Amino acid sequence: MGGLAGAALAVVLYYFEYSSITRALSERAKRLHVKKVEMDGSERARLKNLLWFCILMPAIGAGLGWLLG
Repeated sequence: MGGLAGAALAVVLYYFEYSSITRALSERAKRLHVKKVEMDGSERARLKNLLWFCILMPAIGAGLGWLLG
């Protein structure tokens, strides 16, 4: 049960972070008066690091569920 909760939380967390970064990209494009701006290295690194955390999140949730249950 904790693994499912961790997986759901990981999906939601990644979705909100990705949407936040894409919103910042569109605002940057608007500010620079260009049509499209690509992600820079720090934004790619944030998503990559968050992806690794989201992959581990179901295992962490399952472990906590096992310990508490």
